[in-house]
Amino acid sequence: MNSKKNDIEIIYSRLRKHLPGENGFATNLLMETPEKKYSLVKFILGEGNRRKAMISAGIHGDEPSGVEAICSFLQNNRFENFADVWELTFLPCLNPYGFEIGSRENYEGKDLNRLFKHDSPPQEVKFAKSIFVSSYDLTIELHEDFMTPGYYLYQMGTHPEDDLLGKKILQTVTNIMPINLNDEIDGCSAQGGIIVQENDFKSMDWWPMAFYSLSKGTRRCLTLETATRFSMDVRVEAHLVAIDTALNYFSRKK
Repeated sequence: MNSKKNDIEIIYSRLRKHLPGENGFATNLLMETPEKKYSLVKFILGEGNRRKAMISAGIHGDEPSGVEAICSFLQNNRFENFADVWELTFLPCLNPYGFEIGSRENYEGKDLNRLFKHDSPPQEVKFAKSIFVSSYDLTIELHEDFMTPGYYLYQMGTHPEDDLLGKKILQTVTNIMPINLNDEIDGCSAQGGIIVQENDFKSMDWWPMAFYSLSKGTRRCLTLETATRFSMDVRVEAHLVAIDTALNYFSRKK
């Protein structure tokens, strides 16, 4: 658990300040907890563009660098590089309660990223699932790992030729942070910092968000894991470079 207190309203204020043009927050759900009410929000940049991606963070509240990376993506105008190609949907913090207190779980003590196959999941998961009204070219989930010596990622998809993307991402991230080159990461077989889900995910008892995304027709699902042993600035930059690489990869495809 992260002992440092965070304020989700400060995050939302930073994002609102840097949203370009007429783009604004959509507060899709006001979530009540015993302590206070939290907003679950999304925002979309480049609405109507031909490529569609969703970028999410903060489903584990004690992994703040993904939330910070989304803020930085706006503050540093990185979207301008993709404004003519991409419609980007952002879910900046899927577990605001956990984010504020530094807890992996939500206010009910549940790991939200294990509940995407449940028929009656928590409201945070219902909100995330509601975003999949149409299929995406790409979904990117920003995570952190407290045990890893370096960056790594999970990838799944419907087009085997896109498997090259994981390697391209790590080739760029290695300039910012070392890559975890262990043969086993988080109990899964890995090669060169990449974990590929080989089992039939549909038969599994529980699904993370990436499995739900794939079941909804997403072409490429990426779960990006940075290493908390590095400073926040380094972790955020690693995520930003990974996002840029993934978006550029698909931007060049017809």
